This record gives sequence, C-alpha cells and structure tokens, in this order.
Amino acid sequence: MDHGAGTGLIGAAFATARSFQPNLLTRRSTDQAIITGATAAAAYGLFSAGDSVIDSIATRFSRNDQATTPARIAVAAAAATAGVGAAYALRWREHESDKRALARLAAETGAAVAVASIGSGIATNIRPTAASRTTIAASVLVGIASWASTKPWNARPGSLVDTALPGAIKSGDEYFLEDTVREVSPVQAAGIAAGVAVFTYGLARGESWLTGTMSRGAALVVGGEATDHRMLGRISAAAATFAFGWFAISQASGMLSKGGASIEPGHSAQPQAPEISGSPASGLPWTKMTREGARWLSMALPPATIDSVMGTTGALQPIRVYASLDLASTEAERADILLAEIDRTHALERSVFALFSATGSGYVNYVANETLEYLTGGDCASACIQYSVLPSALSLGDVPTGTAQTQMVMHGIVERLLAMPVDKRPRFYLFGESLGSQVSEEMFRDTGILGLAGTGLDGALWIGTPAATVWRRQLWGKRTVAEAPEVGPGEIYLPRHLVDWRALPDSEREKVRFLLLMNGDDPIPKFGPQLAWRKPDWLGPDDKRPFGSPRGTRWLPGMTYLTTFFDMQNALVPTPGVFSEGGHDYRHVLPTAISQTWRLPMTDEQRASMWIALQKRELAWELHRDWTSALAKPGHEQDAATAKTLEKASTYVGHPVDEAELHSIIESGLQPL
Repeated sequence: MDHGAGTGLIGAAFATARSFQPNLLTRRSTDQAIITGATAAAAYGLFSAGDSVIDSIATRFSRNDQATTPARIAVAAAAATAGVGAAYALRWREHESDKRALARLAAETGAAVAVASIGSGIATNIRPTAASRTTIAASVLVGIASWASTKPWNARPGSLVDTALPGAIKSGDEYFLEDTVREVSPVQAAGIAAGVAVFTYGLARGESWLTGTMSRGAALVVGGEATDHRMLGRISAAAATFAFGWFAISQASGMLSKGGASIEPGHSAQPQAPEISGSPASGLPWTKMTREGARWLSMALPPATIDSVMGTTGALQPIRVYASLDLASTEAERADILLAEIDRTHALERSVFALFSATGSGYVNYVANETLEYLTGGDCASACIQYSVLPSALSLGDVPTGTAQTQMVMHGIVERLLAMPVDKRPRFYLFGESLGSQVSEEMFRDTGILGLAGTGLDGALWIGTPAATVWRRQLWGKRTVAEAPEVGPGEIYLPRHLVDWRALPDSEREKVRFLLLMNGDDPIPKFGPQLAWRKPDWLGPDDKRPFGSPRGTRWLPGMTYLTTFFDMQNALVPTPGVFSEGGHDYRHVLPTAISQTWRLPMTDEQRASMWIALQKRELAWELHRDWTSALAKPGHEQDAATAKTLEKASTYVGHPVDEAELHSIIESGLQPL
C-alpha cells in the first residue's frame, strides 16, 4: 500500500465512524449504508489527493525525485499547524459570511489531510515490511477514536423526545415525533456500505478514465500530447456526465408526469355540485384536472357531513375551484381560468375565501381544507392554481412559475375585493405547505411585511417552508436559533418549532395573523446545498441547539448534506387516519393552528368530533383509492392488488381486515356520522 492510499484509508475510516451520527430523524440500514459508503469513498479520494499535493511539495525539498519520509512529515506538520491556526481564527459563528465559512472549511480540510498524512507516514515506517497491515491497523484505531469522540452514548436524533408530546409515537421505552421509527443494523449497513463505497469510488475513477480518453482523442485530432489537452478532456467528460444525468432525470420526470397528470379510478366520477370546478356547470373538462386536482375537488365536504360533525343545521356546499396545469399552457391563461371560476361560483360572496398554494404535485392538504369547511359551516370558498404535476423534489425549477401565476391570481382577487363594499368582502386567507409555502411566500420577497398590507389578507398559515425561501430568511434576519423569537415583525410569527408556538402566551398568540410553522425535526426547512460546505445554525453548540435538532452530532462537509437528504426522504410517510407530529407531517397541529390564526372558533365538542371525522375520512379516501385502483387491474393482477390493499388496511388499523370490513371503513368515513 503506497503512502497516498494509506492517507486515504485513514480519512475514510474517520468519515465512516462519523457517518453513524444521528441527525434529525431515524433512518434505515440501507440509508445508513449509502451515507457511509458515499462518505467513505469521497473521503478516500479527497485525502489521497491531498496527500499527493503534500508529496509534491515535499519532493522539492528532497535530494532525489521522490519525497523522503522526513520531508513529507515536515511539510504535513507545517500544513496541519497552519490549518489548525486558521480554523481557530475563523471558528464558527452564527450568520457568518460564505467567504468565512469556505475559508474555515479549506483550513480544516487541509489540517485533517495533513494529520492523516503524518499518521500514514508513521505507520508505514514503523514496520516497512508490513506497511499495509500497519496502515490498516492505524486506520482502525483512527476509526475507533473518531467514533468515540462523537460520544455516541450521549447522541440522539432530533425526533427523540423525553415525554409523550402531542403526536409522538412510542418505540420501546422512548418517544419519537415521527410517523415511522427506523432502526439501523450496523453489520448490515457496513456490508452494503462497502459495496456503495467501491461503486462510488469506481464512478470517480471512471470519470478520470473518460477524461484521459477524451484527452487522447483530442491529441489525435488536433495534435500534441494528451497532457496538453487535459483541460479539454475534463470539460468533455463533465459534459458527457451532465448529458447522461440530464437524460436520466428527463426520463424519470416524463414517467412521473404521466402518473401526476392522470386521474385515478377512485376519482373518475365528475362532481355534480356547481360550486366545484370540473362539474358540468363549470364547463371545464374533468379529464384535465390531473391526479391531485381531481382528488381535491372530489373530496369537497357535503353539507350533510358538516352538519353531522359540527352539530349544526343549514350548512352550505363549500366552493372549491382549481386551475390545473393541463387546462392551459401559460401562467396567465391558468390565472384567468381560476379567476373566471371564482366569478362563476360567486366565491367572493362567501364569508371566508382562502387561496391554497399547492405542493409540487398539485396536492392541497386535505386536513387544512376540511378544517376550514367544518369551521365555517361550508360558508367558504377555496381556490388553487397548479404549477407542476411532479413531486416537489423535481419541481424546484417551477417555483418562479408558481409564484408568478399565484401573484396574478392575487392581483385579480384584490381588484375584485376593492370593487366590493367593505362590509360585503369576505375574510381573505392564504395557506401554503412545503414547496407551496415557498411559492406563495416569495410573492412578498424584498417587501418585508409591507407586501402583505397591499393584498387585503386577513391571515396566512405556512407550514414546512423550504430553506431556499428568501422571504422567510429576510424576516428572520440576524435572530439566533438559541433563543425563542418574539412575535414580529408586525403580526408575523416565525417559531423555530412547534414548542415555541405552544409556549407563546395567549396575549401574544392573539396578535399573530401570519404564522410560519415548522417542526423542529423537519428537514425541509433545513436542507440546502450549503449543508455540504458550511455548518448550519441548528448544529451549533450542543447546549444552544433548538428543540428537534440532534444532540451530540457534529457537522461534517458532505456527510451532513447526505444525512439531511435522507431525512427528507423519510420525513413524510404518514399512516392514513393516524395524525402524527414531526418530520414534515403537520396534520396533528393544523386544526388548532387554523382555528386560532384565522379566528375561526370551535367548541370543545366540535373539536373532538371534527378530529375523529378528519381521521376517518383520510383513511376512508386512501382505502377507496387503493381498492378502486386494484379493481381496475386486469386479470390475475387484480387478485394481487386487492390482497395488497387488504394487507395495507390491516397495517393501518392494527388488525386483520377482510373485504367486508374494508367497505365498512370506507362507507363510515365518507358518509355523515
């Protein structure tokens, strides 16, 4: 084993041990394996390449063409000393500049590589005849020391809580604010990680091979040596890699678009109520409402259900209007369609009007919308405009489109409200979830709270706002995550987590009209490319980390990015009909948050009845969709699909479910209580 490989192995051992640190949520063995393998491969490549730089510098001080061990150790020691000194001078602080963060990262990386190089040199020279075994032993010791330095016995994921908080689920003797608690098998994860590391490192070597091939090809075409065209080869290899990646993403997007645009069998029936888009009275083709649009429109509460749940009489049919992506090809046309539907249904003549900003796929939170319809006795109208049919992770590039067309709709609504007598105007609310929060919040970018004043909004509720949202960052400013924020600016409240919101005195909570809620362990408001190269505020000093942040975890470039990415994948796997709280799930808190923020009161009896109804309807609709989709399968596939649906239903309710009970669950959830 040569010196550079030894340095790389020590770096990989260090990174491997750190990769088992907890993060925001629990993760599976396969998640851990990918994180460990990718991190180890990246560390090996980085440390071995860094050793080459040290070796190159040391060669200049040697008497022959190869660096001597003393010269290499001397150069590495100087680099380590300089790196440690620079890192200390540039030690982390909240709200630091990008330049400072990058400079510290370079210093810390240089120091770590230099220390590993020294260790590799010492291990190689202890027993020159058995250098490989000595280096491997040194790497094992480094791995153990790295693991021990993280004090894993004190570490805990952000979702782990000490008591049974609202929405927490019990796992053994512990409570987690998660929909699903996952466990890692270290042995299984390590085995899979080895394969991932080899594959990841192989990709890097493959890119180097492609670069060399391109360089040699350029030399044959234009002359000269291959080394003269190394840069051209590198650019060509990068272009080929990018083209392949773009092709793969395009193919995946195309496949997902087909699913997002098609209407499921369970929602194929066109709604008949004229107050709903897609009904015969609307004139809009039901087949173009897309999957999420058809779901949302089909699920509008009937008046009988509202009266049954709320103990009232005379409920109205709630209005729901939707402009799907497939109804028009431009933002302006979709905005015009939605505004025309608002006019047709007389939506602004209801007592409450709410504009819902959908997630990437076009999904509107059913719990939020049904809560509004229950609390208003159906005397409300809900509107939504769609900007994508893809999952939010593949819709990031559509945020500007979503913001632009939502702003067009807002302008149209404001014009109509200004033309109405003041005493005839409805209360006007805005709701956004996840990417939908970013879409609607960015309408107010660079305007602070002044942008809200011109909209006529009476209130807004945003949940799980992504980290990339500029407006929220502007409102947060230079506050620290170590302390609970106060209400403001104006009537806005930006809690760090739900605990802040719940701890707010009633006198302060009554001031809040615009609320940006997030769970402390929700990775969506925390994930971004900056995690790969800078330490986030939520991983500051352990005793100052906000609720929901992991304890004992140390930031590591690349690794923290990967772990938070996998947290995002695990953040929302809800059990239908069981409202949890944690990760990216806000179903548990939504009824209360909407009631309080939008000034829609309810009695304790109504709260309890509505809570039961919301959960029963969610489960019923989920099983209805699964069952009708299973029945639509051809031949032998139908038997397997129906059996799978019954198995899922059994998992949801906690006991075996046959076909008769499944139909009973569906009917009881969708019929008035």
